[in-house]
Amino acid sequence: MKRKLTAKALILPLLIAFLMLLPLLGAAVIGEHRYARNHPEYLHRFWLRLLGEEDAQTSLLDDGDVPTATGTGRMNILVMGQDRAAGLTDVMMIASLDTERHQVQLLQIPRDTYAAYTSANYKKINGAYAKLGGEGTRSFLAQSMGIHLDHYVVVDLDVLGEMVDMMGGVRMNVPANMDYDDPDQNLHIHLKAGEQVLDGKMAQMFVRFRSGYALADVGRMDAQKLFLSSLAKGAKQNLNVAETVNLVCRCFGKIKTDMGLDDCISCAKALRRVELSDMHMTTLPGASARTGGNSGAWYYILNRDATATLLERSMGGRRETFDPKEVFTNRQKAAFDEIYRASADTCQSRDYTAEGTLDGELEIRRVS
Repeated sequence: MKRKLTAKALILPLLIAFLMLLPLLGAAVIGEHRYARNHPEYLHRFWLRLLGEEDAQTSLLDDGDVPTATGTGRMNILVMGQDRAAGLTDVMMIASLDTERHQVQLLQIPRDTYAAYTSANYKKINGAYAKLGGEGTRSFLAQSMGIHLDHYVVVDLDVLGEMVDMMGGVRMNVPANMDYDDPDQNLHIHLKAGEQVLDGKMAQMFVRFRSGYALADVGRMDAQKLFLSSLAKGAKQNLNVAETVNLVCRCFGKIKTDMGLDDCISCAKALRRVELSDMHMTTLPGASARTGGNSGAWYYILNRDATATLLERSMGGRRETFDPKEVFTNRQKAAFDEIYRASADTCQSRDYTAEGTLDGELEIRRVS
């Protein structure tokens, strides 16, 4: 006669089975978590499968606030573009995102800016990241400029190229023929003037080109304004919510940042709401000088009054907290200190919007 299985009789075998499987389940969960951290695009696919595409898009890019350490609706992020070949961050800017007014202010820091972040002879700001790292550079600039910097992001040019390709290219008007060859760096730039769609490789060429601008590095940053304006316009026109999330997720594991994936997605959401007329770009005001007066290395020297005023107006800084240790000048070099302490009227930088830049308000002059 068969014995009838009772609930009590089933409990012990099930409990034993569960305890035997628990380590395997734990390992699977840990493995899944580690994989997701290293492959952020997996999270995107997971949410699309779990919630359904429409609900997932709403969840990932809803109308929630962007978290800011300042608590003022403004997030300030130090953005650095690294040239892997040289190891320097030749693109440096502070992006201030105002989530209440839906505005963005980009303050470009010339790569040759003098800054005493090290006791070594080389004191151009583009070497700070290699010396101090991301967090160290963020902290140095925050303390020296007297502003709050919430985060830092480092993007190398290979990732920029991938982003452009994911967008289907960037349509822009290249202002002049660009030709430059440097066999030592395996750098070869050849672009024709005129309106065209730049793919990822061509976009890298445009951003890296620095030869022949009448205003030297300031001219190169003006060219970057044109590229950023074209990139922003293309993103607004060509990427929907799902594509924006996918781009952020796919690129997140390839950048260096102290931001989490959720913060990056929130910023992307906020940026989608910024009109081109509310995207402002300004180069930090100053002028160039050589270490030996008429010879030696060229540096870009910030003008104290003009820079402090700009930071106060656009980043919530205070004039009296700018450069307390005077790291942006060298009193022993008269040419440096003269620019640093000159009247603000002598070193003004114009503010450009992305809309105005694309309409031709910004003239990028080349050496004739």
